[in-house]
Amino acid sequence: MKKWQEIWLYFVIFYSFLHIIRDIFQDLGIENILSTFLASSGAPKVSATIYWTIFNTYVIASVEIVLALMCLRRKYFGLLGNITIVIAVTSAILWSFYYFYL
Repeated sequence: MKKWQEIWLYFVIFYSFLHIIRDIFQDLGIENILSTFLASSGAPKVSATIYWTIFNTYVIASVEIVLALMCLRRKYFGLLGNITIVIAVTSAILWSFYYFYL
């Protein structure tokens, strides 16, 4: 495994873990810098059938953590490592569209 791949996997684990903690704070109504940073205020901007529910972010972050840990344990980036990149890029694009455009 290349050094950048290992750094990427550790970053994914850190970011996903932080994201889960942030979502827990938001769901419990605990306001702090983590739970309010880049949070969209007001009602959802799209209908509930399209809107990402709170559980989707837990699933996405958990899958990212599991895939990254599997890659680190096997010491092989491969397809699973590439999937972590695809998930992260897709999530970033969708979040950006939701936050800035809608």
